[in-house]
Amino acid sequence: MQRFFSLTVSGLVTGAIYSIMASGLVLAYQTSGIFNFGHGAVAFAVAYFYFQIHTGEGVHWIPSLILSVLVFAPLLGLLLDRVLLRRLAAAPVYARIVGTIGLVIALPALVQWLCEVFGEAIFGLGLQSARVARTTGETPGIGPDERVVFHPFDIAIDNNQIAIFVAAALSAGALWYILRRTRIGLSMRVVVDRRELASLRGINDARTSQAAWVLTMMLAGLAGILITPLFQLGDYLYTGVVFASLFAIALSGLRSIPIAFVGGLVLGVMQNLVAGYANDILPSAIADLSGLKASIPYLATLLVLFIQAGRVKAREAGSVTDERPPRDHREGLSPMRRRLPWVIFTVLLAAFSFQWFGAGWAQADTYEAGLIAKGLVVGLIFLSFVVVTGIGGMVSLAQGTFVIAGGFAAGYALELEWPSWIPFVSDDGQANFMWALLFAAAVAGSIGAVISVLVRRLGALYLALGTLVLAFFTQATFFDYEPIGRSTLGWIIRAPTLDIPGLNELAELVLPGPQDGLDFSQTHHQVLLGFVFFGAFTLLIHSLFRSPTGRAMLAVRSSEVAAQTSGISPAKQKMMLFALSAAIAGVGGALYGMINFTITRGSAPPLLALIWLTVAVTFGIRRPGGALLAGLAFACSQQIFSWLGGDVIGGEDFTTLTTSSFFTPILFGLGAINLAKNPDGLLALVGHERVEKRLERERKARILAAEAAIERKDEAEVDAETVAAPAVVVEGTALAIDRVVAGYGGGEVLHGVSLAVHPGEIVALLGANGAGKSTVCAVAAGALTSTSGRVLLGGEDVTTHAAYQRARDGLLLVPEARGIFPGLSVEENLRVLLRASEEMEKAYVRFPILGERRDQLAGLLSGGEQQMLSLAPVLAQPPKVFIADEPTLGLAPLAAEVVVAAIRELKDLGSAVLLVEEKAREVMALADTVAFMELGRIVWSGPREEADAERLAAGYLGATTT
Repeated sequence: MQRFFSLTVSGLVTGAIYSIMASGLVLAYQTSGIFNFGHGAVAFAVAYFYFQIHTGEGVHWIPSLILSVLVFAPLLGLLLDRVLLRRLAAAPVYARIVGTIGLVIALPALVQWLCEVFGEAIFGLGLQSARVARTTGETPGIGPDERVVFHPFDIAIDNNQIAIFVAAALSAGALWYILRRTRIGLSMRVVVDRRELASLRGINDARTSQAAWVLTMMLAGLAGILITPLFQLGDYLYTGVVFASLFAIALSGLRSIPIAFVGGLVLGVMQNLVAGYANDILPSAIADLSGLKASIPYLATLLVLFIQAGRVKAREAGSVTDERPPRDHREGLSPMRRRLPWVIFTVLLAAFSFQWFGAGWAQADTYEAGLIAKGLVVGLIFLSFVVVTGIGGMVSLAQGTFVIAGGFAAGYALELEWPSWIPFVSDDGQANFMWALLFAAAVAGSIGAVISVLVRRLGALYLALGTLVLAFFTQATFFDYEPIGRSTLGWIIRAPTLDIPGLNELAELVLPGPQDGLDFSQTHHQVLLGFVFFGAFTLLIHSLFRSPTGRAMLAVRSSEVAAQTSGISPAKQKMMLFALSAAIAGVGGALYGMINFTITRGSAPPLLALIWLTVAVTFGIRRPGGALLAGLAFACSQQIFSWLGGDVIGGEDFTTLTTSSFFTPILFGLGAINLAKNPDGLLALVGHERVEKRLERERKARILAAEAAIERKDEAEVDAETVAAPAVVVEGTALAIDRVVAGYGGGEVLHGVSLAVHPGEIVALLGANGAGKSTVCAVAAGALTSTSGRVLLGGEDVTTHAAYQRARDGLLLVPEARGIFPGLSVEENLRVLLRASEEMEKAYVRFPILGERRDQLAGLLSGGEQQMLSLAPVLAQPPKVFIADEPTLGLAPLAAEVVVAAIRELKDLGSAVLLVEEKAREVMALADTVAFMELGRIVWSGPREEADAERLAAGYLGATTT
């Protein structure tokens, strides 16, 4: 029993570490919709700052803690929010994942480079080194520097362990209170639930995002400082703690901080008990596996992920695509212009590698040719990212696993006694290298297919987490198993030789010097092999893009539901993508082992695979050309930066800066972060800027032409672009829309719309579906920026005001899809707009059914009840202007009558109401003024009494009126 209690207590301390990390990650996800893979990197950065001022400068631990957690961490949060996280919130899911993985790589390297390399080289600062700290052990946490051990109930526990546990409990409690009981916490949850609607309800999502990330960074920093004595400032060890805490995160469903906290404690205790009792309860063959105990968190996480798969996957139905295809930066270029730069680059690279130009020209020596060969092979591995992420839109973090599996398979095949009847098998029964490559592709591809079956039901984020956990699990168990991984020695992969008649002559045309066959242990021959395989797989991928299978894969990426209704199986396409991607990585692993002579479990660990992903993303993962540049950059970066620092910039100090081991990860991490702005990577950056400038010029030209036509009142020219609407009379209006031109993605929808609504007046905006009514609402509320024209609220020009500013000024829009937050309770929905208890009570009195269901999630209400919830705060606190977009859409007749009565009541309270409807009959009796829209134009407006059947036909059918 004593042993059990000791293991439990020490497990609770370990679990408290997991709880701290998990709570911070859940907070970040709840408030921003971003799973921050870089949470551990932030913890390291704050702990490193604490170490510099406490241990390095001798500042007492209390002011050091205050400066680190209450000053440095919030400033870091504000900086990251401004340059990265705010943009990531609106990016595709895969961009959010890769962008925060860039933080994992860049942030720890950046803080160490600034302090230990840049500060020393430029300013002569003698700052403390984290590497020295790891060797000396001088990394205290909070509290007295000397370790104090207590023995309650004969269980040894020190002051650092107590601090960790207490801080974890207090942090979790404080966070739960902030999110559930404070105004800022409610705003954070509202922004996550429906960001666009939050802005329409007066919530500044930028400020809310800042507050959320400040809290998250403070929590990460506190966790980093607390666990510093246990990890001695090991930069990637902090990220390892985050990944180990994934069990608690998955258990919480990324929603509940208390569950995440408890899950972390459970994980710590479970891990300790398994480690302590493994030899007693497990068979010796399993208990002796060296990686089993370390892999317990990953195994538990996998089980929870599979159980929660059906519940965490996002809703699939909808009318819009899951991901809008990006604009092709090569748009308008001929096929020759597209291909010519790559032809020139390939020829120059081959000429440099094979010394085609002779003396006096730049030539690759043996060492440089070896780097190019490695770059081509790594580029081949990066092609697997092009397939799974570039084509499939899925982030697989298990590509390193496929590389090692392929390398192990090739090494095993080369030693296996193959039957003599198999073609090209050598006389001693060993397979030649090509058979080994095929075997590597088959093994890695099969593993990829199996993994795809396991993870295909997961959403995009959980798929990335699942593949990451699988990578850590296989690394710690299967690859560490002696018969599979051969311990630290790994598998030897012998370079093949080819001596075929006529091959020598062909080889001499390409390779430098006389050739006696091809010996791929020579670096120049390895370059040739890299060109052949990279070219072959590039052609395969290009063929896939253009094939029906490739189009089916792209259709699944855009919208699984739409693809499925077209007869395409998303599960089949995902499995094919995973299998092909894994097979390419497996072949790359075999070649990677060949040029390195051996491959071990440490050749491509999960964290190196994350670095590979950031490098591939930096140069672009949508096309093979990006993979080629990324592979060469990864292999040759040290030489490139050494040349830049020494020969180009000049000076020993600059060489020190660029050749530091921290410098390259900084650049590659920043390149991955750039994905939030430019999904095609650096490769397409210039092209995208060219396209955007051209589109902007065309847009301005259209606006100028339209304005000139309006000035001339030239109806023939105006009809082509916009309507020559007269300027609206602003005086006495609550809302005035004056000659507004607006659209989406370069397509113009509104062509000079003018409309006015007065206090206590209901203006009904009618028209067929697609006429532009909802666009008018969006422009008025600030959800869509107009390209020209004005929006005035109470006579004040608010055209440049954001949506939340207009909402605070008294303009409220209930959009077509209901103006509620489905993930919040009824009472929380009301609290977004109503703060006083009297106003809340008025809302419940007006709609008693809401009072009965105040604790129920709004998303579980019926359609009519949801619309009541949208209108309740409006009636309790009438706005100056109320805009209702299709308020009766999809409602039963009785529910529609309730909505109409509420709108009439709102008019009587003095609000100006803009009512958008397709159904004319229901609103004609309600409106004071009627306006008809047709294809982005107001074709008629006037008093309700003058809106006869003929005018209705004109508005809906395009008939001509006199």
